[in-house]
Amino acid sequence: MRTRRQLAQLRGQLVQARQAQEHLTRETSARNQRLVQAERQAHDGVKVMHEARAQQDLVRAETEHLISKRIPALLSHLRAPHVIVPGVQNQTFAGTDVDQQHRAILDAFARGVRDEGERIDEAAQAVVRGAMSRVQTQALRAQDLLADLQQRYSGDEHTALLREVLGLDMFNELIIRRVQVTGIACGATTGLSRDDTYLVDLVVGAISRVENFELRIEGPANHLRRRIGVAARAAESILFTTAELLANAVHHSHGTLKVTVAVHETNNGAAIVIDDAGVGLNEEQYTRATQLLSGTHPVRLVDLGNPPRTGWAAIGRQVAHYGMQATVKKSAFGGVQAVLSIPTALLVEMPEHTRPSVLAPEPVRAAAPAGAAAFRPQPVTASRSEQVPPSVRPDPAPAFHQERPAAPEQRRAPAEDLAPLPQRRRQSPGAASGSWPARSSGGSGGSGGSGGSDDTARKILTTPEEAQKRWGDFQIGAEAGRREALPPQQHDFTEGN
Repeated sequence: MRTRRQLAQLRGQLVQARQAQEHLTRETSARNQRLVQAERQAHDGVKVMHEARAQQDLVRAETEHLISKRIPALLSHLRAPHVIVPGVQNQTFAGTDVDQQHRAILDAFARGVRDEGERIDEAAQAVVRGAMSRVQTQALRAQDLLADLQQRYSGDEHTALLREVLGLDMFNELIIRRVQVTGIACGATTGLSRDDTYLVDLVVGAISRVENFELRIEGPANHLRRRIGVAARAAESILFTTAELLANAVHHSHGTLKVTVAVHETNNGAAIVIDDAGVGLNEEQYTRATQLLSGTHPVRLVDLGNPPRTGWAAIGRQVAHYGMQATVKKSAFGGVQAVLSIPTALLVEMPEHTRPSVLAPEPVRAAAPAGAAAFRPQPVTASRSEQVPPSVRPDPAPAFHQERPAAPEQRRAPAEDLAPLPQRRRQSPGAASGSWPARSSGGSGGSGGSGGSDDTARKILTTPEEAQKRWGDFQIGAEAGRREALPPQQHDFTEGN
């Protein structure tokens, strides 16, 4: 019994030992599992750390690519749009937060550069406007002095001096035009004002503003059927625009090729057509010309090239301001055809008692119309009040080209079409007096004589035919003097476009 009790105790102890061993085995297994899991987590942590370091290196490389490649390319793109800004270097970043953040940086950088560029360009244009305004004022004063010299030394004994003065007058006229186009391209006004003027007279005046116009420009061909004039507010602008288009055509044509000008009446107003047989334009140049001439796109000085070509930009500003339209296309001669369309709102019908200047060509007609006698001018008398009004002066003429601010006139509201045109019923006597150099066979003016007898007041100083012949002879001599005083010059690289 004692032995059995001992065996039972031993069996109990053995069971306890086995249970303790199983418990120890389970704890050991759990400890081993936790150790393996810890080792696995440590390995995963090391792997994640290596991946994070690799990702950091990629982001650093992409940022260096942004700084060294993309931002400089963006600066070049802002100066020259044909330069392409590269994208992300590693395509794995495309569309990610890194790519979006870099794009935001580029957009903010571009906005800042554009805003600063616009501010600097506006400041530069303001400086140019102020400088050109002062230069134009001084050039116009010089023009008045030269015109006074032409009148004082117009005798045969001063032929050599008059030739030199005419040369200086033409050079001064070219200076005024270049100053005017530069100022207008920077937002200035034309700086001159006129009365209501015949459209064909404006075209003749524009021709006289081009160098060597007597050798290079043919026309103008007058296809107008009515006394079509341009309202005072737009007269100088149309003259300026036409002169720039003519200068551009002459500049891009060979010296032996003529530039033709024609004036037409249209359903919506009038049109000035300029054709040249020059080198023409390619598709890119036509696109740029269309954009600049429309006047709808802002133009900065840095976009005009070096040296700046301000012609088209200045024309675009005037076209947009007055509601005109300027287009260019390939001409029938292989060069460029420029068309300036003038709306009816800018046109007026000139008074019946007026005529264009003696330099203006007669309308092109197949046969003389029945009412042609209505255009016959009446003899000019000695009375100041009956002198030729400013609207019929050959302004600007090659020899006497004086622009003075015109007095405001009463006029009717423009009609919607050309049937009929708005008419001017009254001419300002003050604007006409003293502006036209009245000449007579005796050398005395219409109202400047000292005697002022009744016989002189009733006497007809000259007939229109004699006045036209005298003025034409004077202009022929003036043009001959200019041709001798102004030898052909080399191309001015600032002309055109």
